Amino acid sequence: MNITVIGETNIDIRTKATGQLNGNGCTPSVISFHFGGVARNIAANLSQMGHNVRLMTLFGNDDYASQLKQDCEKREIKLDLSDMKDGYHSPFFLSLTDEIGNVKTAFSDMEINNLMDKEWIESKMSEINRADIVVADTLLDKEALAFLIDHCDVPVFIDTVSPNKAVRLAQALKKSRRGIFALKCNQQEAFALTSIGNPKTSAIALNRLGIEHVYVTLGADGVIYSDGADAFHAPALSANVVNVMGSGDAFLAGIIDAFSKGKKGEAALPYGLAASKTIIESSDD
Repeated sequence: MNITVIGETNIDIRTKATGQLNGNGCTPSVISFHFGGVARNIAANLSQMGHNVRLMTLFGNDDYASQLKQDCEKREIKLDLSDMKDGYHSPFFLSLTDEIGNVKTAFSDMEINNLMDKEWIESKMSEINRADIVVADTLLDKEALAFLIDHCDVPVFIDTVSPNKAVRLAQALKKSRRGIFALKCNQQEAFALTSIGNPKTSAIALNRLGIEHVYVTLGADGVIYSDGADAFHAPALSANVVNVMGSGDAFLAGIIDAFSKGKKGEAALPYGLAASKTIIESSDD
């Protein structure tokens, strides 16, 4: 399928402590650089699955942006909808993780993403609608998300990224006249959207906001799926855990791949869980 993915691309700097954390001194660590961003990760997974992918993102004017672009080109991700912005540097995400990639604390420097606004989306809407599927993350601001939801003629899949960014989707849904086809969020993001702690109840509440298919990921505990009529739990697949970073992005890519094959809702779960397992068992990006 022709899929357009809209959102962030960044430089992901991961710090994995190899010794006891020392608040007053230097903690021994392994520090690594990766190409990241939720939208970029989803695009990379979908391209690997054989889809024609266009990534609509913003690049800073620096050497890191050149590396990010080269990586996308190597993965056959088209960048004709993306823009480079003078006066801005590439976004950075710095995380401190445990031994398998669970984020313990993180810092971000992403000023350029403030330019992912309504005018940016509106200027490219006709091209966006050439896709069979549109995927977006919540690095878009609430006005941009609302405009995208209201003017997109094809199924829209959303990833909420983080609890803080998830609030943008709630605000966008209040402003928009239409709903979205599918949402992937984790339990903390679902709580940010609904203020409901129980993931099944929260998933059903998200359906009532205008979301047809809701997937609430629970890490090692699997996923909750709801179509509004019912919500149920699907366990995670057994895996030799190497790295969990990016597993949620892979899960959504798997759900989208399933949709391209005529599978949706509950029937898409095996595809999402299998894609997530592949990432969890690999040390590659």
